[in-house]
Amino acid sequence: MSDSTRWIVVVEEPFLPADAGGRVETFSFLTAAAAAGIRMQILVPAREELDISAYEEAVPGSAVIRLHRDDSPRSHLTLRPFMHASRPVGPLRRALEATPPRADAVISYSCRSSHLGEEIARIWKLPHLVRAHNVDSEFFRVLARSSSGPRAVAYEMEYHKLRLAEQELHHSPLVTCIADISLEDHEWRRARASVPTFHLPPFLPVGALRAGSPDSAAAASLTPAGAGSAAGQPTAALPGGVGDPAADQRLVFVGSLDTSTNIEALRWFLGGCWPTIRVRHPRATFQVVGRRPEDGLAAWLAGFDGVELHTDVPSVAGYLAAASLSVNPMRSGSGVNIKAIEAMASGTPVVSTPTGSRGLGWTAGTHLLVADEPGAFAAAACELLADPARAAEIGAAGRAYVLHELDHAALIREIQKHLS
Repeated sequence: MSDSTRWIVVVEEPFLPADAGGRVETFSFLTAAAAAGIRMQILVPAREELDISAYEEAVPGSAVIRLHRDDSPRSHLTLRPFMHASRPVGPLRRALEATPPRADAVISYSCRSSHLGEEIARIWKLPHLVRAHNVDSEFFRVLARSSSGPRAVAYEMEYHKLRLAEQELHHSPLVTCIADISLEDHEWRRARASVPTFHLPPFLPVGALRAGSPDSAAAASLTPAGAGSAAGQPTAALPGGVGDPAADQRLVFVGSLDTSTNIEALRWFLGGCWPTIRVRHPRATFQVVGRRPEDGLAAWLAGFDGVELHTDVPSVAGYLAAASLSVNPMRSGSGVNIKAIEAMASGTPVVSTPTGSRGLGWTAGTHLLVADEPGAFAAAACELLADPARAAEIGAAGRAYVLHELDHAALIREIQKHLS
């Protein structure tokens, strides 16, 4: 890729630390583009000041610019969705009008920042690609239906605002194309948009895509500095360390622990699946690994035998690589669950619900196991715990799929093709 290729990229939010699905995917895309020789100006809407030097060091060859984000109550009191109103376009417009074009294309790396990308495309007359991580209106409709009182009303209002914003995006003369991370979302959008759409699978961290077996050292080092246990104290050692037979009985769930869809998934799994698994595999342990646990979660998890909570860990790679299997019991949401793909990339077999496994063209029963009812989900997990050879086969097939389908160079070429 020529160094003369220049993109201006508008992301959704600060992406460091890259410790959750959306931020992992955004950071992976940026590092892949930088490695391909693309020069980028990265615009980051943020409430607080950013450590610009840290961002520019993380994405070599890029210039990082903070955009002000306004989360004040007035951002809720407009006809525009809050996610657009809280990322105001006025200051950006004034800067663009005073600056000659310095890019070949603009990429909005989220529908939540697409209105900013449209403004850049209008003023600088650039091709504009929008990266869609999910169907935002559908997400808020789920939130509205699962809430009550004033919160439900607020979510319902945001849902209707987003529906209108999506209709505008789908027919915008300032959008060249829309790249959906999910195959299902692409099919949904293609039937509604006059703007060209295509499926662009997720970017994963470079380390996850390295050929060969997962790093055994990472698997052995399961307790990074600063990791916390359910009690809030440093975790000295985890049950079932490398070489311990109990290591063959370890399940892991990875995800942000202040997100309603993840909490819903944990409650479904622990209430309907975990008791059955523990009866059939009494040595099994279940590790919940994530950031920012909501109030009361640690106490609730402590009521289940064999469940461990590990919060705000620097990296989840070791937990995934050393687990017998990764469970992804999502009940709602859209887009692609990056945590499932990260587990597959590490060679860890995955048991998922249909919702948690949507988005890519993998095959249930070959690349991962899929079940929608608690009994069937527990049975699938028990099958892999009882048959290590079958678990290894699923893990290897999942990893091979990810390595083949999510090659960074191929994904960057796909973006270039659609922009040109």
